[in-house]
Amino acid sequence: MPFAKPPSRRLAPPPPAPARRSSRLFFTLFFTLSSFAEGGQAVVLLWLTYALTSSALLIGLMVVLGYLPAALLGLLFKRFADRGRAGRVARRTNTTLSVVSLLLAIQHFSSGGRTALSITVIALSQVVLSIAKMFNKAALNRLIRGAFEREEAGRLLAVSQSASLTGQVFGAGLAGVALAQGWITAGLVCAALAYAASAGSLALGTRGYADRAEPSPGTKESPADGGERTRGERAAVRIRWSPALIGVLVFSVPSSGALQFLNTVLVPLASAVAPEQPSYYALLNIVTIAGGFLAGVLLSTGAVSSRRVLGWALPVTVVLALALALVDAAYLVAVVAFGLSLAVTCHVICMQVLTNQVPADHEVGQFAVVRNVVASLAKAAFSFAAGTLVGVYGVTAAFVVLACSTALFAVGWLVMRPEWDAPGVSPR
Repeated sequence: MPFAKPPSRRLAPPPPAPARRSSRLFFTLFFTLSSFAEGGQAVVLLWLTYALTSSALLIGLMVVLGYLPAALLGLLFKRFADRGRAGRVARRTNTTLSVVSLLLAIQHFSSGGRTALSITVIALSQVVLSIAKMFNKAALNRLIRGAFEREEAGRLLAVSQSASLTGQVFGAGLAGVALAQGWITAGLVCAALAYAASAGSLALGTRGYADRAEPSPGTKESPADGGERTRGERAAVRIRWSPALIGVLVFSVPSSGALQFLNTVLVPLASAVAPEQPSYYALLNIVTIAGGFLAGVLLSTGAVSSRRVLGWALPVTVVLALALALVDAAYLVAVVAFGLSLAVTCHVICMQVLTNQVPADHEVGQFAVVRNVVASLAKAAFSFAAGTLVGVYGVTAAFVVLACSTALFAVGWLVMRPEWDAPGVSPR
């Protein structure tokens, strides 16, 4: 008599190995170098577009091309986001970013004076960069989820925001120096080298982690229905939508949009408060970046809890947006802009942590892509709205509209009160 086959069981995946200090440092270095390259490259490409065409419309188009392709293609190809080894995907996408920057440098060096060709190449590069960054973010979320404990992952994501802002500031600053000297090709080569260095830093930081975060190619799982599922089949499973996941998407909109809204309005705000003083615009840039940097420090050190941020960031944003609509003293505007950037960035970081922690293990990549789509659409919509409102009604009306739209989401938060199973982020 043959023995009965014992019922299959679903075995829980092993917990992540304790993170080494060197791994955290390499991850932080990765975010710094990537943002250094991204910030410098953006400054060079937008300046080059305007220098070749003298068209503000084309600059706006290039900005849209940096968001829209990822938003459109993300929904179509999100099922691929959980396939492949996360560390390998992240390194390859960063290598792609490096190659694109290098090709831009070669094109500018060889035929930079041909306006039509240069603008076409820049536009195509924006599309490729947008898509590569989308898959890069999805892979990083999977990698961090598999390599770090949940509390450690949350702290790392908060630190990464400060590291990214630091890299972006230095990248944009050095790009400005390069442009002043006419070193456009050198600026693009520098961005390519920084992207390549970030890929190397990620490879060093993920040694021994990426492989453990995923089963080997021959590994099979036993789902609840008693059948066996290969890794490829598991990766193709669609997201099982829950109120918690929907809540992350909904409440990613106000802060992601408000941050882009603020960046778009900074130039006309500076011009309205301190006419013909470019240094004041530079000051507003510095204080808003400083606010974002402080947000990462406060959340990563635990000085401010995610629960408090989720409960208070949106109401504070409403108050500060109204304050910017009312005050006109230069020093007060700078102080309020700092506070607004701090509150909004704190909320953005909490949403990034929830994007990494709320989905199931096999949904992290797909959900990161969907959330990136939502955030990209919010940034594009808020940026367009900011420019339109300022152009038609002025800066004051723009900030009043921002306050009203954020107030709607704040009320929605009080009504929905989503519950998230993530460390320190329960809204109750």
